[in-house]
Amino acid sequence: MYGSTIYPFNFCNRNGIPMIETSQVTVTAQDVIYTIPNKAFRSLNDKGLVLLRIKQAVPSGTTATLPVALSSNSVLQPVTRVGGADATVEQVSPVGIYLAYYDKSGSTMQVIE
Repeated sequence: MYGSTIYPFNFCNRNGIPMIETSQVTVTAQDVIYTIPNKAFRSLNDKGLVLLRIKQAVPSGTTATLPVALSSNSVLQPVTRVGGADATVEQVSPVGIYLAYYDKSGSTMQVIE
């Protein structure tokens, strides 16, 4: 696991883009939820770029059109695509690293394609 309890992220290049890793994936009838560390955005600026490292595969047989959300501190944050449409399992499911724009005050986590 990267980071620490004070800074639950790490910089992938010298003071560059921070990276947040998922710790689990949960599938419900409404969405697919990736859990990220509590207070993951606490030490980050209000807006910026972040690398989202998805470490868990979505279970096979999961509906590809389910929307994806992040959970931190028991709060769900929908993940969107450019234009504001929900990101789906089909678009954000392979294990890997995704570049995303976040806005804490606007409650936005948008995957950049």
